[in-house]
Amino acid sequence: MNNSRFDFLGVHISVINPEEAIKKVSSYPFNAPAYICFPDASVVKEANGDPQLLSILNNAYLTMPDGKPSQLVARLRGNKSVSTVSGFHLCKALLQTELTHYFYGGTDELLVNLQKNLQQQYPKAKILGYKAPPFVAASAIAGNAAITADIATINALKPDIVWIGISSPKQDYLMHHFHQQLDKSLMMGVGGVFLYLADETLKSPEWIKKMGLRWVYRLTKEPKRLWPKYYATIRFLIQNSAFFFRLMLKVRPR
Repeated sequence: MNNSRFDFLGVHISVINPEEAIKKVSSYPFNAPAYICFPDASVVKEANGDPQLLSILNNAYLTMPDGKPSQLVARLRGNKSVSTVSGFHLCKALLQTELTHYFYGGTDELLVNLQKNLQQQYPKAKILGYKAPPFVAASAIAGNAAITADIATINALKPDIVWIGISSPKQDYLMHHFHQQLDKSLMMGVGGVFLYLADETLKSPEWIKKMGLRWVYRLTKEPKRLWPKYYATIRFLIQNSAFFFRLMLKVRPR
């Protein structure tokens, strides 16, 4: 499997699909720490105004195509094998391997439901622990004493994968600042996946996801919270429509 990437408005997305993602993570040597990002279009928008976030995404071990816009850009660039990699499905697949796991994210209440659900669905999964991180602003993540202590506890357990379940791009900053404090673990920033693993009824039906309308489904559930985010993302994509037209016309920017 290659490590090539394609450009999506400055973010270098890995040329990968769900099957290759499972193989790539499973075959990671786990002899050095690294992290994997799952930026959707809203995070691509954020990265365009945040050089540090852009660098974090572009220096990840893998930067997964998360959402139809990334998949569309890949296809327009000739990468026909690329398709959206779902953190939800990737996690479920890897729980069925011999890899060891730690879940860091969510709230104490959510983690109770998550642990109960995973124990029922994956009784053989090698899960070493669960912990809810402190709620802090993105600017306060670096050097945070509570997070530092949590990471030290996690490192003592030596999990293969540390699943990070907080909002983006906070999780990307956390992985960037703290992954090197681990001896060998692979951090994976999967955002709201913890919520869906704890209660799959909250997840959109697969046919909606395949149509690229998951954001519409989520918007109907939480319009007040999500409308500003989705409006800003749609506006950003429209403002960069020339980027997509160039790809469609196979004209490279000068």
